[in-house]
Amino acid sequence: MPQSPSSEVRKKLETLRNRFRDKTVREIEGLVASIFNASRHPEAIEELTAAYQLLHRLAGSAGTLGYTQLGEQARKLEIAIRPLADQIASGADKEHLRLQLAQLLDAGCDEQVTGLGNLLITAEPVSTEWHRPRPAEAENQSVLLILESDQELAELISQGLALYGYQLRNLSNGEQWPDNMDDVDLVMVRDTLLQGEGADWLHKLHSLPVICFSDAHDFATRYRLACLGVDACLDEPQDIPALADRIEHLLAEGLATLTGRVMIVDDDSELLEHYRVVLTSGGLEVRTLADPSRLLSELSEFRPDILLMDVQMGRYDGPAMARMLRFQAEWLSLPIIFFSSEEDRNLQLDVLARGGDDFVTKPVSDEFLLRTARIRCYRARQLGKLVSLDSLTGLLKHALAKIELNREYARCSRTGHDSVVAMLDLDHFKQVNDSHGHGTGDMVIKALANLLRHRLRNTDIIGRYGGEEFVVVLPECSLEKAVEVFETLSQDFAQLVFSGCKEEFSVSFSAGVATLNAYESGEQAIDAADKALYQRKRAGRNGVTVALRDVR
Repeated sequence: MPQSPSSEVRKKLETLRNRFRDKTVREIEGLVASIFNASRHPEAIEELTAAYQLLHRLAGSAGTLGYTQLGEQARKLEIAIRPLADQIASGADKEHLRLQLAQLLDAGCDEQVTGLGNLLITAEPVSTEWHRPRPAEAENQSVLLILESDQELAELISQGLALYGYQLRNLSNGEQWPDNMDDVDLVMVRDTLLQGEGADWLHKLHSLPVICFSDAHDFATRYRLACLGVDACLDEPQDIPALADRIEHLLAEGLATLTGRVMIVDDDSELLEHYRVVLTSGGLEVRTLADPSRLLSELSEFRPDILLMDVQMGRYDGPAMARMLRFQAEWLSLPIIFFSSEEDRNLQLDVLARGGDDFVTKPVSDEFLLRTARIRCYRARQLGKLVSLDSLTGLLKHALAKIELNREYARCSRTGHDSVVAMLDLDHFKQVNDSHGHGTGDMVIKALANLLRHRLRNTDIIGRYGGEEFVVVLPECSLEKAVEVFETLSQDFAQLVFSGCKEEFSVSFSAGVATLNAYESGEQAIDAADKALYQRKRAGRNGVTVALRDVR
């Protein structure tokens, strides 16, 4: 019988823990010998420095790997020995230091030192409660659950949202909430159906975005819904484009909090691998680095959202490395989070003042590590979107869309496969703005952006070219297939109903398509698609026209 994902994660963590235990047994034996040797022979006093460094490392790593008592004891000994280690670094008299160490051991530290190895006998059970894998879903098909007492309205909402590529499930009034909601991505529910249900339904929704339909605007009702964990409240769910825009926002936000690229730098191999297993199992893309001297080249290749780094890594100082990274403008905004067993808040602030953004005290639980990384990645990506994505649609900006198009053109040239570029433009859009206002016009633009994002592939490139015009690149796609895709999209978009100032209305779009690699450059391909677009405009709009000259 195949193992569950959580069981596989637990097995990996147990393997790492056993490896840590076996290595640490030997290290503690050497540590004990070094401390007692330094207490007897002044010429061996410098052995205390290595012992201090090991205690510092164990204070941070042991608890994370399940040996909490060992970590706590190592921390106490680290604090006790730190003044002597500082004096060794400053060149103090060796005999004087030996006497101080001997007195420290005689005062009771000797039993604490010799008892370190016994703390490796037992460990806390490996827990994977934080690991909640979701089943893989079909590409671009989010599942929405709707509970609306007005079945006619529920059917209207279902039909409208289906045009965007969502899968809808209607829950009849009075029907019980499904026991398993692992495959549901978002819930829409009428506020009156939440009355008196309390915890019976709440525990099933706590991890899902919830949109509530409510005609009430009073403070008490809205506050009650907020306390129940509702994420959005709409009084006109029949406005499908507006509803789809809110769904898109909530789903994108939820997905963004579960993904990200993390680089971790630490010289403790077991701890480094432990972090990698936890974060990778939590859905993040992770690259680990045990050799800090390779940091610059690895950063340039991996381009992480955040950097997790130990404060002290052998002969490398974490804050100094952070300061070095800030020499380069491209890394000025990279969030750097330091890990250390240091609990002194003043010392933590000193570390942050030297180039860091946050400080996490070791040991760190797996759940806390995962949540910290997710939140930081999400914030980093939000800031990145301000630079790279169009603020209205969330699509690539003009310049970045052209960069991605040219990259795909180069890829076509290398591999010989066909790709298609399309230019799209909303029909009679000036009339929409003039008749219904620019706010309604923006909603129409967002509706088309959302439709493209949901109905096209994740690998397709979609950008807002300017105003009501869009550019789309379909990698590894034939011209015939592209025409079929855009004709279907144009038909479905024309079915959407928008709410104007005094009336409802619909909008169509025109498209021109061209084979990307049939031209001498990406620019020529865009021009060809643009000319085809305006041929479609002259031919009556609302459809797709293929570029006339589609050869080199």
